[in-house]
Amino acid sequence: MGDVSIIFFLTGLAITVTILHTFLKQAGREEYAYLTIIVGLAIALIKVIPIILKLFNEVQGVFKLY
Repeated sequence: MGDVSIIFFLTGLAITVTILHTFLKQAGREEYAYLTIIVGLAIALIKVIPIILKLFNEVQGVFKLY
């Protein structure tokens, strides 16, 4: 993904998870509401962790840290 597209993806994911959480909580399905948050967090981490690892590798290469 591009630099800016990940921000838009995470924003859309956050809005979707928030709407689903609110809807499920008001419907009395609190266990599914919390499960929605956990799944949203897992999806976000799957998308963000490779970018963070790439950043750390670039910093390590710049400063020659081993």
